Amino acid sequence: MLTLESLNLDKPLSVSLAIGFAEKALPIWEAKHPEDMRPRRAIEAAKEWLKNPAYAAYANAAHAAAYAAAARAAARAGLSTNAANAASAAAYANVANAASAVANAAYAAANTAAFAALALGLDEESLIHEVILENLDWILQYKIENGQSFAQPELILGIINKEQADKFLFNLEALR
Repeated sequence: MLTLESLNLDKPLSVSLAIGFAEKALPIWEAKHPEDMRPRRAIEAAKEWLKNPAYAAYANAAHAAAYAAAARAAARAGLSTNAANAASAAAYANVANAASAVANAAYAAANTAAFAALALGLDEESLIHEVILENLDWILQYKIENGQSFAQPELILGIINKEQADKFLFNLEALR
């Protein structure tokens, strides 16, 4: 089973996966709270950071913090906020300070997966595996373009299809 640890995450990859987890849970929040767009805006803030890290990291820090506070307040009031918390954690992934950006973003991705799994009533490991598989072509391309390795390449190789495996093996030197 694919895990976050198997990917050797950097900050952009962590944020991308956090977005994927949060988007899975977003329909649950929007069905219960159609007028409350904060989770959607938090996800959009994380997406904006991916496009423009220099601008969005600072511009959205206050938004992410405010949303996290609102989600905590809703939780204290007894409202179901797992889907909102997933979006909040995804937004948090893009505002980590530079000194510990990768660790904080990876933590936020894992946190997002946990909240999304709770909201969806799924096993967290299964949700992580599913989202990684859905994004595996992009992840592989990202790793190749950035000359990054996987923490567990044998696990990746054991799961990907023949076309992906050919691409993976062809670029193995770049991924070491």
